[in-house]
Amino acid sequence: MMLEPLHDLLDPLDDQKETGPTFRACLNAHGMYETTRFVLRLSPRNHQFMDAIEADGFDGTTVSPEAIQAYSTYIHETIHWWQHVGSTSGLLLSLSYLAQVHSNIGELRDVITKFGPKKPLKGWTDQVLLAEGSAAQAKLAAANIAVNNALDVEYYKYYAFDPRKNIKWMMEENHFESVGHGYFIVYGQLVGMIAGLIDPDFETLPKIQKWDAEILRLRAKKCEGFYWKSPVQLPAVGLHAIYEGQARFIQLQFLDGTQEVPLSCQEWRENGFFSGIYVEAFEAFLKISESEWPESISDSIVGLFLLVCDLAMNPTRGVPFDVEIFEDLILDVDVGVRFTRLCYAAKALPHLKNAITDYSKEEYVEISNQLIELTGYDHPLAGLREILEWFEKTPGLKGLMEEYRTFEFERTNLPLRVFLSHFFALSKDKYEKPEFFCWPGRYMSGGSFDKHARDIWLRHLSLFSDRGDKNGVYPRRWPNRSEAAIMKTFKSFYGTMAIYDLTRQWILKDGPFVCDFRWLSENYNQEDADAWANDSFRQVYGVDLSDFEIVA
Repeated sequence: MMLEPLHDLLDPLDDQKETGPTFRACLNAHGMYETTRFVLRLSPRNHQFMDAIEADGFDGTTVSPEAIQAYSTYIHETIHWWQHVGSTSGLLLSLSYLAQVHSNIGELRDVITKFGPKKPLKGWTDQVLLAEGSAAQAKLAAANIAVNNALDVEYYKYYAFDPRKNIKWMMEENHFESVGHGYFIVYGQLVGMIAGLIDPDFETLPKIQKWDAEILRLRAKKCEGFYWKSPVQLPAVGLHAIYEGQARFIQLQFLDGTQEVPLSCQEWRENGFFSGIYVEAFEAFLKISESEWPESISDSIVGLFLLVCDLAMNPTRGVPFDVEIFEDLILDVDVGVRFTRLCYAAKALPHLKNAITDYSKEEYVEISNQLIELTGYDHPLAGLREILEWFEKTPGLKGLMEEYRTFEFERTNLPLRVFLSHFFALSKDKYEKPEFFCWPGRYMSGGSFDKHARDIWLRHLSLFSDRGDKNGVYPRRWPNRSEAAIMKTFKSFYGTMAIYDLTRQWILKDGPFVCDFRWLSENYNQEDADAWANDSFRQVYGVDLSDFEIVA
């Protein structure tokens, strides 16, 4: 089956305000995953094609070429969902947004009690410190904690996302401590949130209580990457390029497997698939590993690149294993650094460039062994095995997974419960079939897409998406889960979105609050949105949005 021209499948999306990193299937294309809204979106045109494909599987012989392209976009965006809910780096990125509330709520309530509502909190504390000097530090302790925690999350995101682009301006920010400090903070917040749900006494989880002393030790020691204004060795690329590169080449492996006569890489390039962010990580991989551009997507070097991506985005220190050598924290957990070091390992092991032929579990395990032996990283299956052992060791995990099974989640910390339960479920399946999660495009377009793989694919589709005929966000229907439970969880999940957005605005954003939630609702009414947002905020913090003094 020949691939038709892309036509309007690559037309720009309607403009919309983005509140965080967005992962698109193509430049200005009809598909995206929004990291702070947890939504998979497709254009109405692609939805039309998707509606023609049966929910129980994909048969490339019975659908049109345009539908195949639409399905490849859907695969691309589903990979982004997997990255965010199923990898350790993605879990950190996703939950860091929630942590800006969970880690600060006590301090923020304290600030309101002592000083009243001021916005932005960062601007207000800066003004007080400028007027009163260091003598004001003691009374501003709670406010400073909230501001610094929120900023640490912001700096971590910018650095991890694209370190080469963002490090220069970050180094000029007085509030930016160091790259290592940011990773300590966000990992501490992540482990703390996990512990609060399944292991409150830290019987199994990493002992983050000792990390503060290590932060101070590394800062005093002037360890590179861990003190104020410290230089840092930049990786070849950041998380954004690696995530997009993985999703793009999985998408291409799928498309390649649906063609009667597979296209060459040059033909894929002419069709617009090799440009910008989508090829940045692959080109870095080729350059560092001293490899040539392949003739076709089926070349073994593409399989090796996808394995390197998989290893890079799944650090094991901090979660699930404790940090052992704190000086190596950045080397161990930064996705871009891991990717770069794994590329150099591939250079040192040139026989691996032709080693992936069967895309099997045996190849996944053996080639991973050789790569991690040179880099000193944990084997990916060792990290997954540790997570599976939590099912027996941690007191609250069995109850959480029963909520996952029924979709009847407790309302307390419901977004955390939803995300973490899906992470654990995906980790369990990945331990059994890591080759499918590494190379799903190969499995979904050929005879290897067996019932087991098909069941895994359907089990881990995105929770929330848009529709082709309506605005808003909608839950996916799931077999063996009641529609009432699905809707209740959906409403509770998105019922918290105003709190996360408005809290971030309160701490960091200049000017009045902006209650723009038109992306969430089909029948959007601004007065209703304002009332809902204000009521949600008041329930948590005890004040109305209109009560805030806006600091100039």
